Amino acid sequence: MKTKVITVLVVLIVFFQMRAQDEDFNLAGISYTFNPAVSLDSPSNQQLGETEINISEFRAFFLAPFKLKNDKTTLLAGVDYTFLGGPLNDLPNDRSVDANLHALKFSAGINQRLSDNWAVRAIISPTIASDFSGSLRSDAFTLQASGLVRRITNNGIKYGLGAAYTNGFGEPQLVPIGEFVYRSGNWDVLILAPVQAAVQYRLNKLILGFRVDLQGNEYALNLEDTNRNMGQVESVKFSRYNIGPTIATDLSKSVRLQLSGGLSLARKLRATDVNGDTEDYGLENGAFLKASFLLIK
Repeated sequence: MKTKVITVLVVLIVFFQMRAQDEDFNLAGISYTFNPAVSLDSPSNQQLGETEINISEFRAFFLAPFKLKNDKTTLLAGVDYTFLGGPLNDLPNDRSVDANLHALKFSAGINQRLSDNWAVRAIISPTIASDFSGSLRSDAFTLQASGLVRRITNNGIKYGLGAAYTNGFGEPQLVPIGEFVYRSGNWDVLILAPVQAAVQYRLNKLILGFRVDLQGNEYALNLEDTNRNMGQVESVKFSRYNIGPTIATDLSKSVRLQLSGGLSLARKLRATDVNGDTEDYGLENGAFLKASFLLIK
């Protein structure tokens, strides 16, 4: 089943990438992130102090724009799938949770040019985050959304302000967002605070950069094992910031291979049982290495 889901997502990525018509939102690809094992940041007892957690991540995504004939309206459609390999598997036996986590987010939105210097963008993203075992509970569904008002200047700079209801911090939160975009010559700067920042410089087919990314979700579980210190685990919350350099090369006009690495910071990992009791397994900062295969316009 898992292989079929991944195959369908890759096909969708290729299909929508071929139909993309706007350079501002043309993002699609697959990636794998390797995180070497790290210890718990503040273990609650001596037994947990000897625990090291391994986390692996796979992601497939696209966000395809479709510009209408009026040249002022761009519709957005996308999907984002994340697989998180058993983040609680390495805990001691009385706390271990054998569950892989999946998040599937569908996005639809609009970017509307109001004038030569002003535009608005709104995106709504129904999200399912669960271990996908048994039937899905209602708390596996989250309706994420964002809205932004953007100012467009004549010197390659765009900036805007808005708000987002996002799972990026490991649970649904309403946060303000600020955007800054600058493209000039070989330089490309994108900041979407507080969730993303990237700087790139192109040297022919080689692209050097530095980026910061926030990613997280709250996952609903369907487990009925109470042979642990906690009761039945109902949800897992995970988030982190990845920060570090990137290097990429264009294999063709539409294919890019990118490697990145650095530090994974502020990693949160929490388990909540059916009684609302929460166990904090926050992780120490550690290294990460990410390989991405991207389809570009």
